[in-house]
Amino acid sequence: MLKIRLFFAFLFLSVSFSFARVDDYIAEAELIKGLLNESLTLYKDGKANEAKKKVEDAYFQHFENMEGTIGRNIGRKAITMERKFSNLRRMYKDEANLAHITALIEGLVFDLDEVAPIIQTGFRLKAEKTQDGLSDEEAAKSSLEENAKRQAEADALFASMFGASSDESSNTSNTNNIDNENNSNNLNSQNDADVIAQLQNASALEPKLQFLLDTISGKFNQAASSFKNEKFQEAKDYLNSALFDEYRNSKVEIAISNHTTAGLDRKIQAAIRSLITKINEQNIDEKTLRNELEDIEDLLFDAFLQIPKEQFAKIQVQGFNEDEINTRDYSKVADDIRIALDNILDDYQGFSNSSIDALQNTYLDIFEASGMESKVGAVDSSLKLKIESLFSQGVALIKSSADKSALKANFDALNAELSKAVDLVQTSTPYSLFIWAFGIIIREGLEALIIVVAIVSYLIQSGNKNRLNIAYSALLTGIVLSFITAFFVSWIFKENSGQSRELIEGITMLIAVALLFYVGFWLLSNAHNQKWASYIKGQALEAISNNSAKTLWLTVFLAVYREGAETVLFYQALFFDAKTSTDYSAIFIGLGVGLALLVVLYFLLKAGAIKIPVKQFFYIVSYIIFYMIFVFTGKGIGELIEGKLITPSLLPFHFEPILWLGVYPYYETLIPQFIVLILLILGIVITQKFTKKGVR
Repeated sequence: MLKIRLFFAFLFLSVSFSFARVDDYIAEAELIKGLLNESLTLYKDGKANEAKKKVEDAYFQHFENMEGTIGRNIGRKAITMERKFSNLRRMYKDEANLAHITALIEGLVFDLDEVAPIIQTGFRLKAEKTQDGLSDEEAAKSSLEENAKRQAEADALFASMFGASSDESSNTSNTNNIDNENNSNNLNSQNDADVIAQLQNASALEPKLQFLLDTISGKFNQAASSFKNEKFQEAKDYLNSALFDEYRNSKVEIAISNHTTAGLDRKIQAAIRSLITKINEQNIDEKTLRNELEDIEDLLFDAFLQIPKEQFAKIQVQGFNEDEINTRDYSKVADDIRIALDNILDDYQGFSNSSIDALQNTYLDIFEASGMESKVGAVDSSLKLKIESLFSQGVALIKSSADKSALKANFDALNAELSKAVDLVQTSTPYSLFIWAFGIIIREGLEALIIVVAIVSYLIQSGNKNRLNIAYSALLTGIVLSFITAFFVSWIFKENSGQSRELIEGITMLIAVALLFYVGFWLLSNAHNQKWASYIKGQALEAISNNSAKTLWLTVFLAVYREGAETVLFYQALFFDAKTSTDYSAIFIGLGVGLALLVVLYFLLKAGAIKIPVKQFFYIVSYIIFYMIFVFTGKGIGELIEGKLITPSLLPFHFEPILWLGVYPYYETLIPQFIVLILLILGIVITQKFTKKGVR
């Protein structure tokens, strides 16, 4: 039976390597090791961010080329190595102890030396003479047999995933590879991604247990590093600490003993104590030590997966923040986006509808659907706009068949902004939630407030104070429909919520442009009108018609509605982050203080607007509205671009988007804005010419 399994293992390996994404995994591993060593040097020089970037390059540019193949051939090893990369990035970000980082890198280097030859040839090429005097070939076979043991676990995982026994899976895989030889090369990359996704799902640990396993793994790495440097007592201390401080004191020992496979707890503890004894007797080498530590981690992994959910609360893990259990991992979202961008870039050969669709779906299905866009928008709207702009620029570059290096530069800039966003939104405190909640309502409310104040002040100055219900009913309707729209976008249209939201925002903006055109020139045309001034002074005639009333109502409604739905979604993102009553209180207090300030600003602005001479008031409001028309035109079409309704075309020369003006480097936005600008200028000239004639 073992020979049959080895035969299928060799066959599976050979077929896998025939269609691998890279030809030389050993060379790829060497590149990764070089980047890891560079990162350590940078960290020693106090350049933590640059060190973190090196690790990200090692993972995204190189390890991902190996990860799927590792997953298919050595099962869960791919997931444990990926976790080490993730932990290393976090340690650089947190500026952790140098010795801990060094130990983790040494562990990764050892893993790479182990897996690269196996996935390349099926053998560990640099086999050394063992204490039993095995030859290189015998040691290689022994290494493969040890690996086949670990593969049994992966076989069980795949069997449960695909509904077949291990042997059936092997046979099916073999048959399918023969039958589909011509298609395997195209599907291999996707199969790798599927393998990793399946393994991640099957091996997903509860966050508290994952934190505990990471801590134990870290101490195992430190023990191996100390052993390597012949600090034997220090190595034993780390193992004892893992056994007593983490395994026993956390009470996970009790959960494993009472609720998992019989004897598993004894096996774990015996394995750790055995290693301590071997180190004490100096009866073990580094390779064996690391392999046995990995076996213990596998046992812990299996044990943790078996612990019932109702036992989680009884496990006490030092250093783990219970409030962070449900915190969304935005770094994972950024990683998913980076992976998607890398795949698009790998396949890029010029204009392709599939590439455009893939990039737009990355924005809608990952950045928006994950809630990261709303969270970033809640915290820093300018950063959100920058990220959106870079996505749109990427689409335009693909449409123009831009050089691959230009698309890569765009993706690099996008990843850099996403990295900033992760650092900004990953963690929250009651204080930060208060600041964000306060900032959202002030930022989103001010734009609508200006239009509401302008309409209300106009109604008062024109002797139509009794028609203020026009503005107030529109205001209330806009707020109510904002909540309804947010509900429909987030839940009813959940499958395409991102696209629906962008289209609603874009269409609303463009409708608002048409209405603001009417209102702006209507106000401007009366700035010089002496008859109008006499109406206001006498307040004897009602200067507003039914059609004008409807237009003003719609203008206020759209001003509130356009901002409102997005504001609701921003607050939804904050409430997702709130875990305690203090967090919720901070959000409500921030919202309340912001609303109170808006009310104060409303009365101050209204009082000021009423005191301003009619002519100056109409001029000021008209030109503010004209500015909004220009901006809304660009941003409205920009929303339709993000909603996949329009594919942008880049200008032949480069310039950075001017986000506060809604100016983007696309023909689709600039041509309408240019037309609007010409119409505004002509309208202002003509209006002033005719109104002055009317005055004379």
